[in-house]
Amino acid sequence: MTEKSLRSLEKYFEKPTRLKTWSGIPVKDVYTPDDIEATEYQKDLGDPGQFPYTRGIMPGMYRGRLWSIRELTGASSPRETNKRLKYLLLEGETALAPIGDVTGNLGIDSDHPRARGAVGMQGVPMCSLRDMEILMDGIPLDQVSVSLLLPTPAYAFYIALVQNQGLDLSKLRGTMPCKGINAPLAGTLPEYLDRETYPVGMYLRLTTDTILFLQKNLPRFYALNIGPEGLRESGATPAQEIAIDFCIALAHVRDAMRRGATADEILPKVTFTHRCGIDIFEEAAKFRAARRVWARLLREEFGTEDPRSLTYKVHVVTMGTPLVRQQPLNNIIRVAYEALAAILGGVQSMHTMSYDEPLSLPTEESSRIAVRTQQILCYETGVVNVADPLGGSYYVEWLTNRLEEEITQLVDELKDDIVPAIESGRLIRQLESQALEFQREVESGERVVVGANRFITAEQEEREIKVHEVNEEAVREHMDNLKELRRTRDSQKVKKCLEQVREVVEDRAENLYPAMVEAAKTYCTLGEISGVIRMAYGLDYDVFGMLEYPFK
Repeated sequence: MTEKSLRSLEKYFEKPTRLKTWSGIPVKDVYTPDDIEATEYQKDLGDPGQFPYTRGIMPGMYRGRLWSIRELTGASSPRETNKRLKYLLLEGETALAPIGDVTGNLGIDSDHPRARGAVGMQGVPMCSLRDMEILMDGIPLDQVSVSLLLPTPAYAFYIALVQNQGLDLSKLRGTMPCKGINAPLAGTLPEYLDRETYPVGMYLRLTTDTILFLQKNLPRFYALNIGPEGLRESGATPAQEIAIDFCIALAHVRDAMRRGATADEILPKVTFTHRCGIDIFEEAAKFRAARRVWARLLREEFGTEDPRSLTYKVHVVTMGTPLVRQQPLNNIIRVAYEALAAILGGVQSMHTMSYDEPLSLPTEESSRIAVRTQQILCYETGVVNVADPLGGSYYVEWLTNRLEEEITQLVDELKDDIVPAIESGRLIRQLESQALEFQREVESGERVVVGANRFITAEQEEREIKVHEVNEEAVREHMDNLKELRRTRDSQKVKKCLEQVREVVEDRAENLYPAMVEAAKTYCTLGEISGVIRMAYGLDYDVFGMLEYPFK
């Protein structure tokens, strides 16, 4: 042994130094009944499936139905993404979640001058009904749940496709999260929080139109999903993530009620997408606390007693920020622990990150491992056999109570002030400050990241990892399809439908979806529909100010 390796034996006596949760809650060395003496079983916990749903929203939880394995998928082109969706179904995925690329999320088409080099880089490009036809080719839409993480106009493409196939809208299952990071048509306030660029009224209007249209026409779809990109990745603590998204959900529900809906018509179809980090007990306690806060909050705010309205339903995405490019195979372990925390917390649906995501979009191999991670949890670990297996742990119950207090306090502060807090930039500045503090802790070594700031190997920088590469041929085919569509469609019908969309938006009281669906059927593009919506709000047709409305 060398002198250096002999010195390493000192690690035998090492002990933890950061004696707090991931978010910074100090913890004791042991917890006893004294720490939860004020907790009453029926009032604060209850059996699974009973108010306040701390222990789960269904009796027996996963004994009745496993969570949905729903991997976010999108790359290169609609055709390539279609192949990946089918591949994941064959590998055992139980629901689909195509995610749009950055160009669509900005409300521009793939042939926009600013889209060059970005098409298909971070998701599937989705410019028209033709792209949706290719994306869903051969997929039985009446037999699989689909979560469309796409900009709002693309939902019209999906509805038009379903109608053209002669399927019964009322029997389809899925979620329309109003996705669109940085998008003018994001539909949900979290996206506005990221950039403070577009009028909040636009977001509220589009989201409310989505809620009301789906309630009437696609009753099995979840019409409001809050948190599609996740506040956690922007620096929020677990308590902030839950509280901010709850307040945003309340704002959307109130807006829909102002348009004539009732609370019990809307609330059963409200869901959340929340992140799950690597602190197993804090994350499990977060979901337990969230269920309790949500049930009590809705009973207090709306007087509802309907269990379908009171239950917190959540799709989980394992966090990306704990994953690092150094020693990337370690990320498989990190993701597995994050997924375990989510299941111990009793979630309904999950996307597990792939180990190579700090380097690229997932490859087929890494996507398979992500699915297998969930399947091993399902079938080998035993965590599905008992509802709320951590219930009764002195530490977990104390932590659940502590997070409930933090979430409730934040909700009380923000629920009537959430829109101004977002518009002013107050929230985003706070989250940015916290994200910087987290990075400082990593760089100083105070927060250990195995393989990145400790336990570094000399050869790790030289290790080659197969990464996903954008299929340039597939991108060219997609671009050729868009060019051909513009050449062959009926321009007069396109113009007429776009003007109708603009008129409906300007009316403010009429639901936008029927006009958008008709526009989709004439092969209006996402950029064109986005542009006329922007014009109806007094903004430039093009978000970048580079293009003019083509049908003057």
